[in-house]
Parts: sequence; C-alpha cells; structure tokens
Amino acid sequence: MKKEVQDLDRLRMKNPFVVPEGYMEGLTSQVMSRLPEKSLSEPKRVTMIDFLRPWLYLAAVFAGLGLFVNLLVGKSGSEKNVTADSLFVQTSIPAETLSAMQTEEDAEYLEYLEVQYVGYILAEEMGNYE
Repeated sequence: MKKEVQDLDRLRMKNPFVVPEGYMEGLTSQVMSRLPEKSLSEPKRVTMIDFLRPWLYLAAVFAGLGLFVNLLVGKSGSEKNVTADSLFVQTSIPAETLSAMQTEEDAEYLEYLEVQYVGYILAEEMGNYE
C-alpha cells in the first residue's frame, strides 16, 4: 500500500502525456494538404419571386381556409336576414314558464340557506363552533 502511494506522489509532478518531436511544426500544413479542394462558386442570387413565394403560399392557405369556412358555415340568401350568427342557439320557452321555474328554484335555495343558517345559529348558541 505504501509503495502505491509513493508511485502516485512521483507521478503527480510529471505530465504523463507526451507529444512527438516536431509534431506541432508541420501540423497545419499536413491538415490543409489532406482537405479536398473546394471550388468557390458565386452565391445564388435571390430573386423577388423566391423572396415572395412563402408569403404567397401563406396567403393562399388563408384564402382557402376562408372559402372553406364560408362554404361550411355560410348561409343561403333567404337565411341571411334571420340572424347574424349561425351558431346562436335560441330558446322557445315562454317567459311565464321561465319565471315560474326561477321562483321554484329560488324558493328551494332560500329554504336551503335558512336551514344552514339556523344550524349555524343554534351551534353558536350552544357553544359548538364548527
């Protein structure tokens, strides 16, 4: 065990990696000689139509979607005067029935609140706070 510690101490001061003699002097020229020759061509010119093509495609998509929605949701000429929104739902419940339903529901709700409030008051009077 002691021998291993001594060997580590000896190696700690020394760099274990070695570069061959003269390796760095010719490195750049060797790498450049191995690269293939690349011809420099003139860059492609971007024409106006190449620049506008994605925007034209985008406009065509929106126009197509607009026509599709118009055909899908659109109305005939006789229905245009009925309502402005085809997704609007109209109810045909008479006002008297609607008010009667509201009063019955209101009465049930008020009765529920009264029971809850009375229970709360009685618990407070008896000292049972919940």
